[in-house]
Amino acid sequence: MNTSLYIAKRYLFARKKRNAINIISSIAVLAFAVCTAALIIILSTMNGFEELIFSMYNKFNPDIKVTLNEGKVFEEHAYRNKLKHIEGLAFIQPVLEDNAVIKNSSYQTVCTVRGVDTSYFETNDLSSRVTNGEALLKKNNANYIVLGAGIDHKINTNVGGPFSLISLLTPRRGDYAVSDPGAISQMEIEPSGVVSLDEYINNRYVFVPLDFARQLFERDGMVSALELKVQQDADVEEVIQKTKTVLGPGFKVQNRMEQQASLYKMFKSEKWASYAILTFILLIAAFNALGSLTMLVIEKKDDIRTLSGMGASHSLIRNIFLSNGFMIAGIGALAGLLIGVVLVYLQETYGLITMQGAIIESYPVKLMLNDVLLVAATALGLGLLTGIYPAVKSVKGL
Repeated sequence: MNTSLYIAKRYLFARKKRNAINIISSIAVLAFAVCTAALIIILSTMNGFEELIFSMYNKFNPDIKVTLNEGKVFEEHAYRNKLKHIEGLAFIQPVLEDNAVIKNSSYQTVCTVRGVDTSYFETNDLSSRVTNGEALLKKNNANYIVLGAGIDHKINTNVGGPFSLISLLTPRRGDYAVSDPGAISQMEIEPSGVVSLDEYINNRYVFVPLDFARQLFERDGMVSALELKVQQDADVEEVIQKTKTVLGPGFKVQNRMEQQASLYKMFKSEKWASYAILTFILLIAAFNALGSLTMLVIEKKDDIRTLSGMGASHSLIRNIFLSNGFMIAGIGALAGLLIGVVLVYLQETYGLITMQGAIIESYPVKLMLNDVLLVAATALGLGLLTGIYPAVKSVKGL
């Protein structure tokens, strides 16, 4: 065994003349363990929430979304015919979106009307998110609307009940005076279901058949976006490059991450902020270890002189206290990692901590190897830094 490591182990576990050193060392180890476990749990919880949120958005957002760089709408069939020959595309879904007022009796609010193909809910696996009624957009040539849960609450709809027709109002295209009754386009439609996804989607979107939306917004044959589904074995980035080449510079072609860039940035910034805060707490724990090692150097001055007199080099003596700091951090980090990983596994497997009134039964967690390595490296790095000052102090005056 390495001489400095052997002596450091003896110093760490042997009883000291001053009992305070043992107490402070134990507190430092405990603090490292608690902070390390907390880091693992917090980062895993944030990973879990991130995965949950994006799993919902991935049902709403396509693999690839094509929109104009400038302008709101473009002609569907001309560009659809260009895209359908791209290798790797499974299918193309046309979408027409615009804002409207949705009204039910005396209740009304502003919403975004999303005109989609009648198979939209099935192809995007959104039917499972319907909490009331069914995901029906058209039946026997009759049009139906599926509302976001927030919109449904705001206008107090009666899905499937009598007198359930609701109205959609939007300004007509053309040169109309504000006071002209014909300036507003109004169409009635029956609600068929309520879908619950993210709060933002719930409070903003309603879904109608594409031809109904075109009639409402007077956009015959037009779309605001084309949503592309990529084949399972295809490379999304390769399909994006081919799409950009086919469509030219006038179009914006986005993958899922780019469609929700602000959300991705928010999750990453929150995760790193949590990491920074808990690392700062870990740094406070490191000061406990620093105090313990400094007191140990003072207590072991006679031993240090004896070792030096026996021919021990300064580097060997320094390494004793560096190793001591590393061992305090290492024992605490190992215990914390074990506790954190076990708790995350139990939560992931058995759902120990539940969520009341949420879309899932228990708090989501996801353990990632990169996080475990990062936390371990942070704790051990702080342990090494903790030992530098006592190590330098130990050879002063020799």
